[in-house]
Amino acid sequence: MSDLATFAKLPDVKGAVLGDLSGGYLDAVGEQDGETIAAVTGFVATSLAQAGEELGLGALHRVSVAGAAAACVIVVDDELAITGRIAPAKALAAVEKALDAALAEEA
Repeated sequence: MSDLATFAKLPDVKGAVLGDLSGGYLDAVGEQDGETIAAVTGFVATSLAQAGEELGLGALHRVSVAGAAAACVIVVDDELAITGRIAPAKALAAVEKALDAALAEEA
């Protein structure tokens, strides 16, 4: 899924940033500091992809992280990554289900 607008419209997604895996900023919806988020996302996604390769998991497609108040989902598509900020954190499962449905429609 590389469509930022579709991602940002998912339920409980408060903001989303599109960047590349080298940390470059491309676009944002509902985020004040998209450049910083894109840079952090690029680093995190690249690091996790390398770890996944070492563990034999194959290519990184998605990673979710939840804290007490909010959660984050990173979706990787080729050299692009979309980060979504989700609040409240308990909405993470519903957002992941909506992502699964959106990705199934693209296939």
